[in-house]
Amino acid sequence: MMEKSLREDRLALWDRLIRGEAVERAEVERVVATLIPDASHEERVSCILLLAAARIACEGSRAMRRKLTAALRYWFSHTGSKNRPSDLDICKARERSKWRNAGLLDFMGLYISWPEAMCSVGGNPKYYTALTELKNNLKRKYIEEWERVFGSQAPSNFTHGR
Repeated sequence: MMEKSLREDRLALWDRLIRGEAVERAEVERVVATLIPDASHEERVSCILLLAAARIACEGSRAMRRKLTAALRYWFSHTGSKNRPSDLDICKARERSKWRNAGLLDFMGLYISWPEAMCSVGGNPKYYTALTELKNNLKRKYIEEWERVFGSQAPSNFTHGR
């Protein structure tokens, strides 16, 4: 039962990051520290990824935080069953404000494009390099967090292209 609650806490943190809200590093570390000891390799990877994302959200520039929010919206929108309304157009001016503070459940299953993700955070929808920049920053933070938490080199399956 406690394990389920902790996983729900982790999802709540992802939701806040997707909304562009501040997430305190200590709060993330508390959740992750409780999950990691008995976690599978996949769960450990997920926890460290959450720590890395939270670091960017806390320490990154405004532009990098916006890239993070857009990327999380993009990635999480590709989870779950596809449920995209045919008239969805996040980049229309009248639609943008509706998506500014949207969260995890709002994006799941929408399968949005990168330009739509950027529109949802008020960014330039033609700025494709933003995703690459964010991925590189996230990878660096992931490696640092893995080494800090586990005292060993990060798994290569994450750091080399996955």
